[in-house]
Amino acid sequence: MFIDGPSIDGTLGRVIGQPPGPDTRPDWRRLESFVKQNCGPAPYTATFVFWAPGQQGFMHFLQSSGFMIALGDRFVPGQSCADLIRERVARLNDAALADQEWQIIVGTHNEDLIADLPRLADQADRVSVFGFTEFMPDAPELEDQIDFYDIEDDAQLFRSPLPRVEFEDDAEALFEADTSAPFQPPLVEPQALEQPVAPPTFQRLESDGVRDFYLIVDGRSIEKELGEILGEKPNPGTRPDWGTVLDFARSRSQSVDGDVRALFAHIAPGHAGFRRALKDLGYTSSPVRPDDSQPMRPVVEEFICGLLGAKTLSGEIGEAPDIMVLGHGPAMFEALSSIPDHGQRLCALGFPERMPPLEFYPRIEQLDIERDAQAFGAELPREFGVDVDDFDPDEELARLF
Repeated sequence: MFIDGPSIDGTLGRVIGQPPGPDTRPDWRRLESFVKQNCGPAPYTATFVFWAPGQQGFMHFLQSSGFMIALGDRFVPGQSCADLIRERVARLNDAALADQEWQIIVGTHNEDLIADLPRLADQADRVSVFGFTEFMPDAPELEDQIDFYDIEDDAQLFRSPLPRVEFEDDAEALFEADTSAPFQPPLVEPQALEQPVAPPTFQRLESDGVRDFYLIVDGRSIEKELGEILGEKPNPGTRPDWGTVLDFARSRSQSVDGDVRALFAHIAPGHAGFRRALKDLGYTSSPVRPDDSQPMRPVVEEFICGLLGAKTLSGEIGEAPDIMVLGHGPAMFEALSSIPDHGQRLCALGFPERMPPLEFYPRIEQLDIERDAQAFGAELPREFGVDVDDFDPDEELARLF
């Protein structure tokens, strides 16, 4: 086993939105149970690779936990952490006996290293990689050669759930069924239903002409806001049904046959299974490269703001299209409201109580993804606050106590 320390640590920082600390890093002592559960009880060696010179306290902890240590030099070509792992895997492969059974497990997100592993360890019986699966390379050709595991969900190396904002392996389960089959809300337990639940139906808006319609989804925004509403990381059962969201957008489209040009923007690379599912539904997926120097920078929102300045969307080229953006950031509202008024409809879909005040952006119609788009199978625990101009004191007191 080899662990690419900088790769795991750097990606963890992107997941939690800040540099990891002792309380948010993996508990590496839990690794042994994961290895034995997935690879059997045979003896194994584990090498932790990170940058020289290394912190003495952490190295002592690793050594006392049974790890060997290798130090990479970021300033010397061929001596990076990934290079050291590549070299040692190749050395093990060359030294393997013909009748010897052995496996390789690597903790990394380095795309070049992962792509090389089947060749470097072609004598191994099994090659496995673990990390944050949403940051694994989008390479379907590797799925038959490498077993991929999630560092949190499969290896269970963290003491408490991480605030992950990107889609994971199990997100694909939302779309495994035929999208033409009857819609079944993901929050409803199937055994509680006597018959399939009919899909929500939306009445088409009356058209005053023909316009193209663009739906642009800020994937990071909906994950963040939904996570705060739920008080935990969203999962496949609590995320929106993206097919229903697209149907809702079609109901508001003035284009021919209700056609919608749907774009789902998210942090790169994004999970391959989820991106394929989006494509099957009718979305175009657009990964946005994060800013490693500023983990909290809203790069997806900035990308969408840039798109809203395109000549096609602003009406400088052809007929100005109707635009619906799923997002909550004020910069997005500024960019949307800055589009010249050519009579087109501008909409923001999401959780209106988390959007800027309506009076600040009167041109933008605010639509509710839960109440208008009916994208969830059960009511979300949303807090709207008490309207002091319109509330029943007795009812409110009874609700509180």
